[in-house]
Amino acid sequence: MNRKFPTRPGARRAAAFRSSLAALLCLALSACADSAGAGDPVDHRIAYLRSVAIPGSPQDQAFTEELVQRGLIEGKNLTVVGGGDDEVFPDPDQAAAAVRQWHNQGVDVIVAYSTSGAVIARDNAPDAKVLFLVNDPQAAGFVKDEQRPEGRMTGVTFRVPADRMLSLARRIMPGLERVGLPYPPSDPAAVPSRDQFILAAQDQGLQLIAEEFTDNVDLSRAVGKLVQADGAQLILASVSPTATRALPELANAAAIHRVPFAANLGTADRALLTLSPDSRSIGAQLGRQAARLLNGASPASVPVEDPRTFHIGLNRQAAQELGIVLPADVVREADVVHD
Repeated sequence: MNRKFPTRPGARRAAAFRSSLAALLCLALSACADSAGAGDPVDHRIAYLRSVAIPGSPQDQAFTEELVQRGLIEGKNLTVVGGGDDEVFPDPDQAAAAVRQWHNQGVDVIVAYSTSGAVIARDNAPDAKVLFLVNDPQAAGFVKDEQRPEGRMTGVTFRVPADRMLSLARRIMPGLERVGLPYPPSDPAAVPSRDQFILAAQDQGLQLIAEEFTDNVDLSRAVGKLVQADGAQLILASVSPTATRALPELANAAAIHRVPFAANLGTADRALLTLSPDSRSIGAQLGRQAARLLNGASPASVPVEDPRTFHIGLNRQAAQELGIVLPADVVREADVVHD
């Protein structure tokens, strides 16, 4: 049986005092927290080093979305110290000067969207972590162990499987025997790309002929030599920023010599075949890695990642102009077919 005991007036006043004191303490703590939050400096600083810009890129959108989902919001606790709004640095000296300026501003992470950009970021910002998007980070000397990167660098590769690209090309062109690859040797991404295609061609019984070029004008000469002197039946675009910027010139040279070309970018106009990593997926991968680095993770705890999704693109008009009949099974596999 429950019994109720009367509460003494003094006890009631003591309880009320304790309750009021607790409430005041809560309010004070809340006010302090709000004041501290309002006065906190933006303590995460990021910069973007690009040599080629794609306005409105799904990759950039996905990158930003991942940062926001992880509580990193520009203007609140994240500052972009450079390279925003599609600013590009195609000139190496200008890029190096920009990186040094970002370093002086205390940048935490530099996102480098090319092999040459990653070299510049590494060499000119000795205190910053470098998040790269490159073809082959081991061949470029950025990391030795992609699962546990040593030093200040990690990121995502832009590796397009060379064997898959050549296999698709053979299915589209059953008589394919000789493939030409013009490449710029001064671009640090170009030689690893060349070597990957050479090995893949050997495995598939194809002959790959590589020809150096120095600039856009020289690219036309290189394509002419590959087709006329070396008998190339297909031209491959080198996986490198220099070759990416020269894709319009490559398309023109291929059209002049009436030879199809293949590229690793879905935006390559007039390419008969493209095999490209999904840009949104890559942006999301980079965004997740950037958030971890900005929040204090060591690059050694952020493994290098490969692209997870690829898209096949075909161009019917290019095929028709060259008298190539696209196989129905390859058309069914394609993600995009341009008419």
